[in-house]
This record gives sequence, structure tokens and C-alpha cells, in this order.
Amino acid sequence: MQGDIWAVNPSTSATFYRAAATITGAGDVTLTTTDAGPNGIGYKIIITSAGDDTGITFTISGTKVGDLTGHAPTVEVLTGVSAAAVTSTNYWASDISIVASGASAGTVSIGTTGDVALPRTRVKGFYVVSGATAGSLKVNINGLTTGNNTVFDVSTPAGATLVQNLQLPGNGILTARQNNDYAVVVPTNLTDYTLFCG
Repeated sequence: MQGDIWAVNPSTSATFYRAAATITGAGDVTLTTTDAGPNGIGYKIIITSAGDDTGITFTISGTKVGDLTGHAPTVEVLTGVSAAAVTSTNYWASDISIVASGASAGTVSIGTTGDVALPRTRVKGFYVVSGATAGSLKVNINGLTTGNNTVFDVSTPAGATLVQNLQLPGNGILTARQNNDYAVVVPTNLTDYTLFCG
């Protein structure tokens, strides 16, 4: 049986959720969107402070990538930093909200960073644009690079404009071993890539 196919072409932005602006006091931070992308993909959240925000916290809540429980949202608390950025541990997918514990000292932007995380799905094909040196495209369960957690590892040749694509046979490659697993896609020396999942 053939299901729907969807594509992911990862991109991150330091202002994906919120452009740089001051936070005037404690409470919900207004976001321009609450979802990282389609079909449950996600990224780590990066909060960049222009001033000294070491005295406030940012409480992130929502659905992290791979969370199929449907119960209470996951919560992660980040402590503000001074003229720098702080990054979440979790990969956030949807229903995201952020609460600040106080006013910011300067502007604060909120965005996405790092490699894309995939929910439980099957990789059915890929398209890559190689970099100037040889590289690879890997998919690791839960983002772990040790043990037997790499489920997909394709070497890519050197060639700044070289393009490769491949449809995977059968049902493709499953990105998780359990329902609440997720996988992190790790590109090395690639200019661009797209995964076809379903």
C-alpha cells in the first residue's frame, strides 16, 4: 500500500518565531508561528539576546518531535544570556509557546537552529547537492551518533555543483524503532538536500 509522500528541505532562521524586539514584562511572548514545519518536523529553538538577560528565564512548552503521547506538553526552561544566544535541548515541532519571567534588557529574537529532526516516518528518497569536498547524509535515531543508531548513511562525492538523487526500494527506511522515537538528519559538506518521506 502506498501512502502520501511529503518532502522536507531544511532551513533555519534566527527569527523564525520572533523578529528582534524588546520584551516589556513577564508573560507570554508573542510568536509569529507556533509550528516548526509540516508533518511534525522540528528544530532546536534559539533565543538571542542583544542585552544582559541573565536575570530572566524563558519557559518553552509544546510538542517536541516524536511525541505521540498527546498528554501534557513538554516543558523546557532556558536561562537568558548576555549579548549571546541560548539553545534548547529538545527539538520542537508544534503548539509552541514561550513565557518570559521578566522584561528583556534589549531586543530578543527567537528562531530555529541545528539539523532537522524527523518524526517516525520512512525516508523514501533523497536529493542532494554536493559540496566542494566529499561528505555524507546521515539519519540518526534520537540524534545519537554512537552505538547502532545510524539508520541511513550515504556518502556524497566532492563536486560543488554535483547533484545526486535516489529513490529507495520497498517501503524506504524507517526513522525510528518505537512510536515516540525521532531521528536527526546530519548533513556533512552538502550545499543543499531534500528528503522524500512517507
